[in-house]
Amino acid sequence: MQLCFKAIGTLLCLGLFLGAIHALGQDAVPRPPDAQPNVAQLSKDLQQTRSELADSKREIDELRRSLEELRKQVDSGQPAASPAPASEPTVAAADQDASFLAAKIAEMHQDKVESASKYPVKISGLVLFNSYWNKGIVDIQDLPNLALPSFPGAPSPSIGATLRQTVLGVDARGPRLFGAQTSADAEIDFAGGSPVTSFGAATGLLRLRTAKISLDWANTSLSAGQDNLFFSPLSPTSYATVYEPAMSWSGNLWVWTPGVELIHRIALSDTSSLVMQGGVLDPLTEEDPLPEGRVPTAGEASRAPAAAGRIAFDHSKADRYPFTIGFGGYRAQQQYGTFPVVASWTMNSDFKAGVGKHLELSGEWYRGQAVGGLGGGIWTSVVYPEPDAPHTAIQPLRSIGGWGQLKVIPATHFEINGAFGQDENYGQDLRVFPVSFTGAGFNAMQKNRTDLVNFIYKPTSVLVFAIEWRHLFTQPANATGNSADQINLAAGVHF
Repeated sequence: MQLCFKAIGTLLCLGLFLGAIHALGQDAVPRPPDAQPNVAQLSKDLQQTRSELADSKREIDELRRSLEELRKQVDSGQPAASPAPASEPTVAAADQDASFLAAKIAEMHQDKVESASKYPVKISGLVLFNSYWNKGIVDIQDLPNLALPSFPGAPSPSIGATLRQTVLGVDARGPRLFGAQTSADAEIDFAGGSPVTSFGAATGLLRLRTAKISLDWANTSLSAGQDNLFFSPLSPTSYATVYEPAMSWSGNLWVWTPGVELIHRIALSDTSSLVMQGGVLDPLTEEDPLPEGRVPTAGEASRAPAAAGRIAFDHSKADRYPFTIGFGGYRAQQQYGTFPVVASWTMNSDFKAGVGKHLELSGEWYRGQAVGGLGGGIWTSVVYPEPDAPHTAIQPLRSIGGWGQLKVIPATHFEINGAFGQDENYGQDLRVFPVSFTGAGFNAMQKNRTDLVNFIYKPTSVLVFAIEWRHLFTQPANATGNSADQINLAAGVHF
């Protein structure tokens, strides 16, 4: 209460001081009785007075807000007369020190990113350092997905480090349109490959991850851009595989794909809702692009977009036993040269459930055909009887896969994740030819499995430290399997 009286007294003093200055300004230069008023000068003086009053009002509002913050601090239990550090005044004296309050207000207001549109823009990201130790032969040294057969002179084991999983993002808000809030966001990283230059192994190449624009109403959202597959929305938790989500090539469909998506939510209760999603996507395949230029993929050559949908029951807002379960599907066509059109399709399911405050279960499952462009089929849609074009025959691959994760949160800021995933192509399709080759000329694979355990420590919302062990097992068609292991140490800063 004492602080409130002091705040009111301060505001009254400021008002009287400004009134006195205004009165003195009027009486400082008396006008002769017979002098005619100067309209231009009066207008200029009036405008200056208005400007000064507006500045004073802003200063008073700032002082009022700062005093309110101080009042809340006192009400929360901090004694008003307790001494502060020598460099700052006490709480009791703070409301009398305008310069101190102004400095604190300026300190609380961080510098914002200014955009040409003048609408809010937020910069975010993750600076991530990974060091690793590999045992066995892997496809990618720092971010492996496959275990490959050994060969003479192969380096095993090996060590290394990378920062190319660092992620930068921007989020912008725009005006309302048709009653919806407009927004846009984008993410990039440095995992687009390694430049063929000195020290290129450590630099990485800039790569677009996701980018989209959105219209958000109360219960409906419409977005267009490149994003994760909405009919396969989950991924295991890992700071060793930010480059590609964990369980890539091992049952996790995830590829960032251009498309248009519509979401509608129907509230069933305060904690539950029915979520319906649908959209069209670019029918991408796993074919590597040319070094320069852009040619249609087999899906794009079909001249028909892909279509997908998902329906889910969302009970994630519940205090006890929150969960979400969803079912989805995907359909597209692929045209390889003069061969008949290949049907590409999936059936999907996903779930996420909390068990008390310390456990969480999540996972996904799919079954499909010719889904290498989504990350399924161990990144293969069709196989050929020859390693090089022209091909004399073609066989689409049916596949089945999925993953599951158990998250344990034993204490604040600490979590343990254990996950496994597997992707497998049908042996019947692989045995159509004596030897099945992928479009890249490699032997087709029948099975790929990943197991991982990681320990993640987040002392604050900004810092993260993690250690992960990952085991890979890859079995080519008509050959024995190969194993590899990686231990990955990660340290990151979110901003």
